[in-house]
Amino acid sequence: MPAEVAASAAVTVRVARSEDDRARVFALRARGRHGAAGPFSDAWDRLPNATLLLAESRFDGEALGTLRILTGDRGPMMVDGLLELPASLKSQSLAEGSRLVVCEGPHESQVRRMLWKAFHLYCLAAQVQAMLVAARDAAAREYESLGFTDVLPDGALFAPRGRDLATHRLMCLGVFEAREAMKHNGHPLHEFFFVERHPEIDLLGPFGA
Repeated sequence: MPAEVAASAAVTVRVARSEDDRARVFALRARGRHGAAGPFSDAWDRLPNATLLLAESRFDGEALGTLRILTGDRGPMMVDGLLELPASLKSQSLAEGSRLVVCEGPHESQVRRMLWKAFHLYCLAAQVQAMLVAARDAAAREYESLGFTDVLPDGALFAPRGRDLATHRLMCLGVFEAREAMKHNGHPLHEFFFVERHPEIDLLGPFGA
């Protein structure tokens, strides 16, 4: 296993701990909807198993992105009750990533990568075994490149809110298998995710904060 090497990024990621932090997360969601009606905050955000990540510019503190994590061993996840998970997943500890927002701009790609690295590091620290995401087809290709695979047979779609059209694929990635999978596939981001050490990612807030 290669030793970690220090790296520097223009983006920081931390847990949104205060009400002001949360307000910035909800403002990002509003920007991401391009003027569409809310809600930009929902009941899931207040659950004890919810952690909101906030990505900011390292230079001026501008809010650039956000991701919500729901851990299944501490409370419900959005996918619960919407579909039947295979037995292999039911026996594992799970975390669901949702409400991803990344602002357009020169650091857009880095913000997205830093949020997903933070999600993976969070799962490692919490001893979560698998990461879940619900993605439309266009976004699913990016997750596939990271090693995510479909939970439902043949990439079947489901309705993420339970009452809409089936538009999303449920995808999963084994937290402890991700390193070897990306290395085996020669993924260009393998070093970013597993070799580079980014002190700009701060997850020292309590899990579920």
